[in-house]
Formats: sequence, C-alpha cells, structure tokens
Amino acid sequence: MQPDERWLSAEPGAAAGTTKSRPAPDAAPASAGGPPVPDARTGGTWDAGTREAGTREAGTGEAGTGEAGTREAGVTREAEAIRGVQAARADGTGGPDAGRPAGSTRHDGVPWLIALGVFAAYTTLSVFRLWQLDPASWDLGIFTEYVKQYAHLQAPIVDIKGAGFNLLGDHFHPIVALIAPIFRLVPTPVTLLVAQAALVAVSVIPVSRAAAARLGTGAGRAIGAAYGLSWGLQQLVENDFHEIAFAVPLLACSLSALICGRRRAAALWALPLVFVKEDQGLTVAAIGVIMILLARRAARTAGSTAGNTAGHDAGTYAAGAGTDGADTDADGAVAGPDGAVAGLDGAAAGDAAGRAAGPRGRDHWGALLIAWGLGWSYLAVAVIIPHFNPAHQYPYWNMGGAVSAGGHFALGPLAAQLLAASSVKLPTLVMILLVTAFLAVRSPVVLVAIPSLALRFISTDSAYWGTAWHYNATVMPIVFVAAIDGLARIRAARMRGTAGPLGLAMERHGAAIMLAVCAALAFQFPLSNLWNPQTYAISDQVKAADAAMARVPDGVTVETDLDLLAPLAARTDTFWLGNSGNPPPQYIVFDSHSTDWQPPPANIPAFIDQRHPGVSYRETFSDDGVYVFRRVSPPGGWRRVAVRSG
Repeated sequence: MQPDERWLSAEPGAAAGTTKSRPAPDAAPASAGGPPVPDARTGGTWDAGTREAGTREAGTGEAGTGEAGTREAGVTREAEAIRGVQAARADGTGGPDAGRPAGSTRHDGVPWLIALGVFAAYTTLSVFRLWQLDPASWDLGIFTEYVKQYAHLQAPIVDIKGAGFNLLGDHFHPIVALIAPIFRLVPTPVTLLVAQAALVAVSVIPVSRAAAARLGTGAGRAIGAAYGLSWGLQQLVENDFHEIAFAVPLLACSLSALICGRRRAAALWALPLVFVKEDQGLTVAAIGVIMILLARRAARTAGSTAGNTAGHDAGTYAAGAGTDGADTDADGAVAGPDGAVAGLDGAAAGDAAGRAAGPRGRDHWGALLIAWGLGWSYLAVAVIIPHFNPAHQYPYWNMGGAVSAGGHFALGPLAAQLLAASSVKLPTLVMILLVTAFLAVRSPVVLVAIPSLALRFISTDSAYWGTAWHYNATVMPIVFVAAIDGLARIRAARMRGTAGPLGLAMERHGAAIMLAVCAALAFQFPLSNLWNPQTYAISDQVKAADAAMARVPDGVTVETDLDLLAPLAARTDTFWLGNSGNPPPQYIVFDSHSTDWQPPPANIPAFIDQRHPGVSYRETFSDDGVYVFRRVSPPGGWRRVAVRSG
C-alpha cells in the first residue's frame, strides 16, 4: 500500500491532483485538436492541449523544448484550477457535480423512475399483505394507534401494548409523528405503509446521484437500481411498519453528501436520526468519528501535497520537461477527459474535507455529531423512556444478556456474547456485504454500520441476528454508499497506476455486479411475491373478517386478535387478546384462524365469557370462524386512564 493510499484517507485520489501522472501509452500528443476535457471552473470544457482560457498550450512548447520555468507556471495554473474546484466543493457551492459537465447528474431523470418503481413495488406488497390480514407481528397495529393519538393531539397511549401504556416508555421515536397530519386526513393503516414505501423510495435518489457524481451516469443508475432492490429494504417493507423507515433516507442523504465532500450537509442530514430511535444516536456518533478521521487525513494529505508540488515544480518537472512536456501534466488531464475528471474529483473531494475541517484537520461538524448522538442516546435511555415506562426503567436491558439494568456490563462476557452463534451472525454479515460485491469494505464509511450491528449481535434475542426481519434496513444505505466510495478509490488508484487487476476489473464491472447480485436475490426475498397470484387473492375468510369488523362502531373499545389489530386500531381503542389484564371492552372480535390461538378454543362463546369474569357478552356476528361479541352487562365501557410516571 502506498503512503497516500491509506484506508482512512479523505480520498486516495487527493494526491493525484498535484503529482505527476504517468504518460498514457496510447495518448495522442496534446494539441488544440485533442479531445475536450471538462472544465471544473466554468462547467464547460477545454481542449486537452489548451489551458487557462485557451491561451496556454501544453508545456508551452513541443517535447524537448519546454523550460523548467514555463513548465512550473503550467503546473501552477493547473493547481489553481484544482483549488478552485476544491473551494467550490468545500463551501457547498460546487456540489457533487463540480468538475463535470453541467447537468450531468442533476438533470438525469432515471433515478426518479427507479424510485417510482421501488415505491410502486413496495406499496403493492405491503398494502396487499394488510388487505389479506396477514401481519408479520403486532407492530403495524401499535404504530397505527400511536400515529392516531398524535393526529388527534393526544398523548401516545397505545392500549395494544398494554392498558394505558405510553409508547414513549418503550422506544424513543417521536419522528413518527410526522405522519400524523396525513393520517388525520386518511385515517387508515395504509397511510403508514405508503409513507414507509415512499421513505424507502426517496432514499434511492441520493444514493444514485452520489454514484453518478463519483463514478458516472451509467454506474449511478445501476447502483441506484441495485440499492432499491436490496434485500434489507425488502425485509423492511415485508414486516409491516417500523420507525426505522425514517432512518433510511436520512442515512442515504447524510453519507452521500459526505463522500461528495459536502460535510455540512452530511451533518445536517444526520442530526434528526436521534429522533428515529434511541440507538440511532450511536450511529450519528459513528458518522462524526468518520468525519474527523477523514478530515485529519485530508489535512495531512493537503500538507504533504503542497510540499511535494513545490519540489516537483523545481526539480522533477524541470528535468522531464524536455521529454514529456506534451504528454503529461498535473493530475493527468492531458491524457484525456477520464483522467481529468478522476483527478479533479479525487483532489476536490479530499481537500473539501480538509477545508471544511479547518486548520490542522479540526472538524467541528464531526465533534458536534459525536456529542449530539451520544447525548441524545443517553437522554433517551436514561431519562425519557424510564420516565414514561410503568416500571421506570429502560425495558430492553434484559435483552443485553451480559448487560444488566442500568447499562452495567463486563467486557469478557459481552465479547463472548458478541461472538456467539457465529453460524447465524457471519452469514448475515456476508449477505450484507454481498449486495455490494464486497466493495463496501474498501471504504471507511462502512464503519458507520458497526454500532447497529454490535447492538444486535450482543442481544440474546436471536431475531436480531439474522436476515428475516427488518433490522438490516438501516445497514443498506451505509454499505451502498461505502461501495460507491470504494469504487471511487479504485478509480483514483488506477489514475496513480497503483490499482491491481482485481481492482481494475471491479472498477469496470462493479456496478453491474451489484445490480446482478441484488436482482438475483430478489427471487429469494419478498419482491418475488410480485408475480405470485396468491399475493393478490382475497380469501372468503378475509371477507368474513372484514364484515365482522364493519359491525364494530367507531370510537369504541375492542379486544381482538393479531391479524385484526391494525384495521381496528385506526378507528377504535384497541386491545390485544394476547395480553392479560385488559379491562372489559365494549366489543370483542375473535378470529379462529388467527395465529394467536392455535388450535382455537372448542367453544368460542364460553372462552369469551371466561376472558372477563362478571361481564356478559352477546354474540352479534358469526361467519367462517370469525365472531363479534358485544358487551351487555354491566353496561357502559372502560374509560382510558393513562399510565403516568411518578
């Protein structure tokens, strides 16, 4: 590994913008008739043999006649051009497309078409699963009631979780309240599912644009499509609704901005992550750490590059002016447009990190994210959630195994727990990296995934370890953006002549491989259900359940099975039959086909009478194993009393 190719660099191509490049074997002599090269300063192009408003010829003379002073002036002008691009990207005015033809990525409508296709596919899958009354768990019912309470400007009491239970005592996810205004207009669980599909689809845009800005339009489209098809996002949509849907676009926007040198945008997109869930603060802190490491590396690279440039101007370039003056120049721009773009892109992205960080690599945005993320995670776990929790504690310490209540732990048992069940955890890691053709490991950005993966793998709940649930959704934008950065680093290494055969092959075919892998995996994950006719079939039993729910008036209290929670929670005060200690509701809707009671009770009316001793219910509906019971004695209904702290 070369000294300027360290893994934790702001951009391995940073030095390529100011060091002497190798002559291309087939490069034509620089001349006014050479191929046009994108002009980073104007958004147009300049000829390969012309610099600085078209007046300076390459090397100012023919090979063998250029003088050291003239060559030095040419290098200086080229360095000034690169610094212009760097400054534009550093202050955000240049954007990720600086150094490329105007409109090369911003006006490409294909990423929006990909996003539209992703939205349509995921909306179809999730909504039809709801209509078939086939939930993965009770979460859609819980979040439906949670959003409904916010929509009516009430405390987020969710009786499905427990009578009078404030859901902020379970997890800290206030960002979900953003759906409340839409839910007020369209009060149905479909609103949550459509919002989730939209959040996933929107995240395709920053990923695709970042790939196009760093790698080219074709690669941007391929990687955007691969990301939209990734199995982690499919599993999010397959498993009802979850708050981490909001984290997906935030992470995509933040990390895409980071690898394009827009550090302020990266930080601002990361800040709201702390309101998605209490553990996301650790991810925010990880982004801050990466920003600081990149900034320090960029500062060191910038310092060493400045010194090397002066030495080369006076020595190496002077000595070589007579032999290669027409064929080589700073960053290899004369070799052709690809060289110019890659060199400028590498230099600008690297120096943008340094400039944004300030002198000596100090990065105020990174430090802010660390403090912000850790502070909010601590506040949520130690203060907010215990305040609203009936037991006045964070309810998930017991899932830590080696972690006791209050967060106390021993390193030895914790490490053993982290490494346990490797037969499940290692395949999960392989599947996560496989969608990027393992290119993500070539970028330090992949380290942002460590907090979420570590928290999952130290849990004693095996549901967190595998690929079956929604927990891998937030890892997808991280590894895809890391893969984009990894491919850009391979390109920069090629420009320096240090890329190996495998790296060159991955640079050429990496985006296509990622798309092929994700498309192939789609046949093993929920997207394969799109062409399964059973996905769209509504059974007679579902029609009977819909008719039963229509017998329940709006605004009443009702106790029901898992499969009917979400539809009823949108318009009633709903309790789950699986909880003990529920107060006697006004209605009970029992579905004998539900997974809650298998096998179902032999005598359904007798079972209902035993649910609430001293309370009588009358059967008002029965069809295809679905029953509705109405409370008749004693009259009246249960009045909600919120569980309060202290």
